[in-house]
Amino acid sequence: MKFTPELSFAGGRVRPLEASDIAAIIELYQHPELPGQRPLDPQSEQAQQQIERMIELSVQMAATQRGMMWALEIDGQLLGLVSAYDWQPSALRTMLRVDGLPALQDEHRAAALQVCMDFLASKYHLRNFGYQWVAGQAEAIKAMLQQLGFEHTATLRDGWRCSDNRFADVEQFHLLRSEAKPVPGRLGEQDNPGQNLEKSFHAPGESS
Repeated sequence: MKFTPELSFAGGRVRPLEASDIAAIIELYQHPELPGQRPLDPQSEQAQQQIERMIELSVQMAATQRGMMWALEIDGQLLGLVSAYDWQPSALRTMLRVDGLPALQDEHRAAALQVCMDFLASKYHLRNFGYQWVAGQAEAIKAMLQQLGFEHTATLRDGWRCSDNRFADVEQFHLLRSEAKPVPGRLGEQDNPGQNLEKSFHAPGESS
């Protein structure tokens, strides 16, 4: 069964995480974007196990609608990760995050976010998307979010812990999609709850 789709955009694609991505993801976390985040030791067996577990959890989260993770590729090279987390299906909302290597351009970061949001809105009917920017991250990320339609809605003072005695502010951005909410069907009309992308259903009256 398949739970996370491959999605293309101009210049690249996002795809499900694979076991062969371990070395590339460890390299990604040598350049953490979040203040206070420690680089992974590429020689550490524990780091390898952490990434293996993360890849396993990415499948479990997508299957149970708790989150989704994509590898962000440009010209066949993994340059980042896109994450949807704190997924609340009943509230049609989720939080988003992009981790990227220094070589990841803002235009590709934005395009990856857009195709992931479009998929989540179409497949799972999510309408409310959030993104947290932590003071110390690149200012260009905030401009990118605003270009995508996100609005700055709140600031959490000292909301991010950088060390034992140092904290950073967190700026909260939200995007509310304008698509109409789906009309509930009768019990049994939709024979697939939506997780398995290899199976589809058709509403009454639709052609197959």
